[in-house]
Amino acid sequence: HVAAIDKDIATGELANARAIACDFATLPKDLGKFDFLTLHGVFSWVAPEVRQQILEVAKSHLAPGGLLLVSYNAMPGWAHLQPIRGILRQYAALRQGDTVQRIRDALNYMVFIRDKKAKYFEDNPRAAAYVDGLLKQDLRYLAHEYLNQHWTSFYFSEVAEMFGSAGLAFVGSLPIHTNFWDLCVRPEFQELFRTTSNRLVTESHKDFCANTAFRWDIYATEPRVMQSPEERLKQVDDLYFRVARPGISLPHQVNLGVVTSTVQGPLYETLLKVLSKSSLRLSEILKDKSLKGNPAADLIRAVDAGVAMGLFDVTAGPVKITAKPLKGSVAVVSPFNRAVLASDSLGGRPVALASVATGTGHTLGDFDAAILHELTSEGPDGLVQRVDARLAGSGRSLQQEGKPVTDPAARQQLVESACTAFTSTSLPQL
Repeated sequence: HVAAIDKDIATGELANARAIACDFATLPKDLGKFDFLTLHGVFSWVAPEVRQQILEVAKSHLAPGGLLLVSYNAMPGWAHLQPIRGILRQYAALRQGDTVQRIRDALNYMVFIRDKKAKYFEDNPRAAAYVDGLLKQDLRYLAHEYLNQHWTSFYFSEVAEMFGSAGLAFVGSLPIHTNFWDLCVRPEFQELFRTTSNRLVTESHKDFCANTAFRWDIYATEPRVMQSPEERLKQVDDLYFRVARPGISLPHQVNLGVVTSTVQGPLYETLLKVLSKSSLRLSEILKDKSLKGNPAADLIRAVDAGVAMGLFDVTAGPVKITAKPLKGSVAVVSPFNRAVLASDSLGGRPVALASVATGTGHTLGDFDAAILHELTSEGPDGLVQRVDARLAGSGRSLQQEGKPVTDPAARQQLVESACTAFTSTSLPQL
């Protein structure tokens, strides 16, 4: 892993990054403090003493006002799935070969007993269906997830207590919609959330109502609660909001797992028109004449809910909104982005690039990444033909109505539409 990261750092010319090979107890003394710490794929998969070392690192190296992201396997969602790990780990221990071969053998065994209707799978149909998802995963990931010696799923309250002992407080979770209980909990349970504003209580309620199996939680040192619109504008009016993509119309409906939610009505119609023209700060939205008469709190709530439901995006700076494809040559300035495009386009996985325009990461589908790679390496002339040829040569296919498109003319037409949509929608964000 470290060798691969070092290679990426060198190829991407990242002067502000380095890879350190050590455990949490022996980190270099010159690290200092950080505004952001991230623990992904770590907390549930280490021994208790290592988790304690992690808490010490967080306490020592997270700057005042900094944010820490921790992901972990969560209860109660993992309760009925924990035997799957036991099946895989116990069977793999009996097999020969490296970890990839052993997890492959263990998967085959689990499929066999599932298909033969072992009592566990008969009594737990969701566990039986879960096996199909495992078969689509990378074997190396499965070995990390299921064959690791240490593996713990936590209740939210347990993790909150651990980080609380290190002086950190829970401030929110990802994805964004999980901070809105009315977007992730069915209506019949929502009265529970009106009885208290204590997030430690409501998060536990939510996990049982939604059967949460994985959490991305954010903790902070010295968090401040913004009690009013005025306080929010004073503290965080440096973010910009815009429509997530051109052509969005109302009603806008999304299913976020447990609840299907719909956005509609005059307020959202007006917000959609305003934020389709340009990206605006919250203070600018509140001053817009077409929104006059709406209470500030209602407007802010509508914007936040729109972000949670994928109607609006948040950026660190203003982003030009255009419905027309960009013309002329396009260059990818970042060496890191160039390296990622060259290696991961049409690779079968989403491609994450660093966006200077939005101030954050920007994820492209691997097909859009191929369009961008061709556009920046060879220019716009003949773009559709080159992308079409590259797609055909990769053995991949485009889908239409759930079926692969095999007719060359129809495929090229879809490629042309995709190129036009990409240059008008995704490209301005990069």
